[in-house]
Amino acid sequence: MPEMLEMTRLLRRLVLFSIAALVLIAVTIGGFYIHERDAEEALLEKREVTRIARTAAALATDRETGIRGYQLTHDQKSLVPEVIGRAQLPHKLDSLASFAASDPAHAKRVRSIAASLARWESEFAEPALRGETSEDAMLAGKPLFDEVRAAFEDFLSVSEQQLEREEGRVKNIQLSGAAATIAELLGFLGVLLWIIRGRLMGQARDLGQQQELLEQQAVELELQMSDMELVNQSLQEREETLLKSEERYRYAALATNDAIYDWDVASNQFEWNEGMQGLFGYPENEVGTTIEWIVGLLHPEDTERVMGSFYGVFEKGGGSKWKSEYRLRRKDGKYADAEGRAHIIRAADGTPKRVIGAISDRSQQHSLEGQLRQSQKMEAIGRLAGGIAHDFNNILTVIRMSSEFLLAGIPESDEHHQDAQEIMKASDRASRLTRQLLTFSRHQVLTPRLLALNEIISGMDGMVRRVVPENIEVVMELDPKLSQVRADAGQMEQVVLNLVINAADAMPEGGRLAIRTINIEVDASFSASHLDVAAGHYVGVTVSDTGLGMDKETVSRIFEPFFTTKAVGKGTGLGLSTVHGIVTQSGGKIWVYSEPGLGTTFKIFLPKGEGVATPSKTPVFVAATAPPTETILLVEDEEQTRDAVHRNLVRAGFTMLVARNGIEALEIARSHPYRIHLVLTDSMMPEMGGAELVKRLKEDRSDIGVLMMSGYTEHLAPTDGDDRFIEKPFTLADLLLGIRTALTS
Repeated sequence: MPEMLEMTRLLRRLVLFSIAALVLIAVTIGGFYIHERDAEEALLEKREVTRIARTAAALATDRETGIRGYQLTHDQKSLVPEVIGRAQLPHKLDSLASFAASDPAHAKRVRSIAASLARWESEFAEPALRGETSEDAMLAGKPLFDEVRAAFEDFLSVSEQQLEREEGRVKNIQLSGAAATIAELLGFLGVLLWIIRGRLMGQARDLGQQQELLEQQAVELELQMSDMELVNQSLQEREETLLKSEERYRYAALATNDAIYDWDVASNQFEWNEGMQGLFGYPENEVGTTIEWIVGLLHPEDTERVMGSFYGVFEKGGGSKWKSEYRLRRKDGKYADAEGRAHIIRAADGTPKRVIGAISDRSQQHSLEGQLRQSQKMEAIGRLAGGIAHDFNNILTVIRMSSEFLLAGIPESDEHHQDAQEIMKASDRASRLTRQLLTFSRHQVLTPRLLALNEIISGMDGMVRRVVPENIEVVMELDPKLSQVRADAGQMEQVVLNLVINAADAMPEGGRLAIRTINIEVDASFSASHLDVAAGHYVGVTVSDTGLGMDKETVSRIFEPFFTTKAVGKGTGLGLSTVHGIVTQSGGKIWVYSEPGLGTTFKIFLPKGEGVATPSKTPVFVAATAPPTETILLVEDEEQTRDAVHRNLVRAGFTMLVARNGIEALEIARSHPYRIHLVLTDSMMPEMGGAELVKRLKEDRSDIGVLMMSGYTEHLAPTDGDDRFIEKPFTLADLLLGIRTALTS
């Protein structure tokens, strides 16, 4: 019974305490809610003021923009923003003044805005609308509006600061209310727990005494078990550390792909990993265990330098790190580019007692670096050649068309007729030269389609045997299951013919010329050692000869334009550079292998083509039966080329519209009231290229024909499947054929 009475009194006190705590929390929450509501109302007012001020500033800016647009264009549509701003801006300023009435400083800023705006209207806006402003007044309007803008910015800056303060005030009230409520709840819980704790502590004391007794016995038992576990754990950790150390060393040696050694200096004994076998080909039973053996593998020209640098570090006081590059003899007798590294461990007196080192094979890295340098050099030369050819093609276009113009007006009996013909012949020869330069620089226009290389090469058999002397044996080994490639048939014939002629010139005393084709699958390892060759399926073409061969210096320059080993007058030096350009532009890769006296082999990899081969189509030109009546828009930035084309087309009977660039062409097209049948445009022009011009023209004139001109195709972007292209330099006949084809397509 006494325990029940005590429990009843405890529950009664807890209920009364809980009611009092809830009343206190409710009063606190109510007070903070009232403060928060007042603060949020003030925050909403500040936000509205800021919004109205920004809207008013935007309306003022629209007015200023509209007036300036009207001054520039005199188009009434430009005044639409000004009319809207003039109608709405006074209401916005009145609203600002109403909100700012309780704040004298803010009210003053509103008046400043109104005053600067009125001054801008009276001194600039209204005279501008009446057309009474001069150029000086137009410039004066900007400082006046800058004052309006500054007044708005000052008002907005202060309004945003007030807005931030109100937002901070709301957050502070919210945080304070939450903190006070949480504090009261925590206090209530704390007192409640303190009351309960007093009741429970009495019972806990009795149980604590019994538990203490049991814990003392358990501690003694745990101490004994702990001692035994420490001993076992120490033994186990030592064993695991030793195993991990051995495993780590073994995996590290495998991962580095280096020849790693451990040299005990006192006994002169080396211990090697498997690197000397994998990297340099030495069987395990031939790997030496002394320093004399490894020194004997150094290239004679490197021995003194390498050992001098090593002993300079190895001797007492010389340091602990050594590194050097040298040539190391492989098992097959060839030398590899190697890099040696060593860490020297010294005794307490500084004398070396142990050397840990590694030897890396750097041959592949040096090979890739050489390929990269060669690729960069060929790319730079290609860009230079392409740029020169582009400019020269514009000049040749003028020469050829002007020569035709002269020939048309000079009778054959005139002595100057032959001179004009010689100019035409010279321009033809120069055109072929620039075409070779464009081919080398990969800017020649190609017509790729699926080809069977075996058919092309076998079809050239008669031609090959005609250009090769009889004392040279020609052998063709063509894979009957050869895959197709996607390339230009004529360019592939030129590649084979150039390589055959080059091989024949290298065998003045006769020899053997072999042409082979084969399917090739490039794996990841081959791709890693040859730049720009991705793993995949390729078609390989090999042209080999047993001729004079070339040294390394000649091989490094063999694809450069105008580089030749032939006598003066025997070649242009563009044959192999043309081959390189065609293969590269076709997505392939070409290599050359040669040594003096051992002949030369050219290897070509072309990506395997997918799909079904289709015969090429030749456009058919139907001659016009009546004089042309079409209108042509000519767009060309080169003045001489533009004048030559314009002069010849006018003479041919076309109606011509002429523009110097894309922007001028768009303006002419918009203002011309009649149909424009064709746009004849250069593909590369400043400000707007031919592709972009065609796209813009077709937005308004979808039926306009297109014929694009260019002598340089690097930036020739595709426009539409029906658009035509003519390559510079061209004759008048070529141009008329291209125009008629584009008009009738």
